[in-house]
Amino acid sequence: MLRSQPLDAGRQFAAGAEADQHLLRTFLDGNPDAFDRLFLKYQDYVYNICLGILGNPDEARDCAQETFLRVYRKARDYRGKAALSTWIYRIAVNVCIGQIRKRPRAGIASLEEEHVREVADPGPEPWHGMQRQEEEERIRKIVAELPEDYRKVLVLRYFQDLSYEEMVEVLDWTLATVKVKLHRARRAFAARYHGSDG
Repeated sequence: MLRSQPLDAGRQFAAGAEADQHLLRTFLDGNPDAFDRLFLKYQDYVYNICLGILGNPDEARDCAQETFLRVYRKARDYRGKAALSTWIYRIAVNVCIGQIRKRPRAGIASLEEEHVREVADPGPEPWHGMQRQEEEERIRKIVAELPEDYRKVLVLRYFQDLSYEEMVEVLDWTLATVKVKLHRARRAFAARYHGSDG
């Protein structure tokens, strides 16, 4: 029975993607309840992406709301080349980046690879299996201080558990770029995480 789980998971994903497509078509055919169901399904995911990238709950709520407004307005533009969830995540990331660019420049130091001090791989990422709210807040604060691209890859990979292939779709980057940015983002995060242990 255990061996069938990956296949079952694949079927569940496909069924979920088909259900999303059906809901979107139903919405476009004039049934607003279908959009409400999509909203309820994805609202937490979208909010968590926004919170992870922005590090500010108020901004995250505003950007999550703006994301769904855009999904509502642009629903007819969706072409089905990627999963609907991927399309929604891409809109959320773009909304967050727009919000970041509206902020006054605070002189955040760039953390390009040559400026990041070497840090041993900390092993399992500290945001997996978090129990305490304090630790979660500390991690979100560190992520929010990182450069924009690093925030995006860390949030999508570890907060949302997206695969590399899904990240390529959401970010519209090459696989090589995703891997390089994620590697640099991990190092930058580790430098700040261990540097703030005091």
